[in-house]
Amino acid sequence: MSDDFEFGKRLDGLIQRVEAWSYADSDAGAGVPVEIAAELEQLTAHTLAPTLRQALARAQDALDDGLPAETVAAELYRIRDALSGRS
Repeated sequence: MSDDFEFGKRLDGLIQRVEAWSYADSDAGAGVPVEIAAELEQLTAHTLAPTLRQALARAQDALDDGLPAETVAAELYRIRDALSGRS
C-alpha cells in the first residue's frame, strides 16, 4: 500500500513538472525534458507491475519522439486514472 502511495506521489510530482514544462519555452532535447526523462526512467525502474511499466514506456516514447509536453502529460494522466480505479 505504501508503495502505491509513494508511486502516486512521484507520479503526481512528475505530472506537475511536465505541465510546467508545457508552459515553458524550452527545447525538447535539453534542460527540463532531459530531467523528466531521467525521472521517468527512475519511476519505471522502481515499478514492478508490467502494466505500469508499459504505460511509463509509452510516456517515455512520447518524450523521446519529441512530442509535445501535453502528449507526455496525457500518458501520465492515463496512468494516474488507472491507479485511482484500482482498489
